[in-house]
Amino acid sequence: MSNAGWWVIGTVAGLAFVAFVAMIVRDAARPYEDERSLAERLARTGQQAVAEVLNLERQPGGDVYAVPMKLGLRYGDAHGRQQHVDLRVYIDRELLSAFMPGKIVHVRYDARHPSRIAVDRQLSPTEIPAAWREK
Repeated sequence: MSNAGWWVIGTVAGLAFVAFVAMIVRDAARPYEDERSLAERLARTGQQAVAEVLNLERQPGGDVYAVPMKLGLRYGDAHGRQQHVDLRVYIDRELLSAFMPGKIVHVRYDARHPSRIAVDRQLSPTEIPAAWREK
């Protein structure tokens, strides 16, 4: 095989590897994006509740400001049934103490599907809005 043939094979293999890694990273970020999107929808239509934090577990990744966390919650729905859920949420490092086990956080959930729940960011913020972080 000529050098050009090996170059083409190497280039295709490299691009396939980059695409594979991008797909894995995207899939790993999906639960956090889904929770944020659900939180935006439930801010308008969701039922308010308070939840007890059962556990807080750091997940791989994150950045200088925000840490990906697995948040275990227990709350009572509108019918008085206890619900247990695990959420994957990015939380700014400065706000982690508000999400420690035993703390109470505000949530919103879908009354028709109580397992569809998100942190109520108006009452229990997960990030500190700072314009200088965006620069």
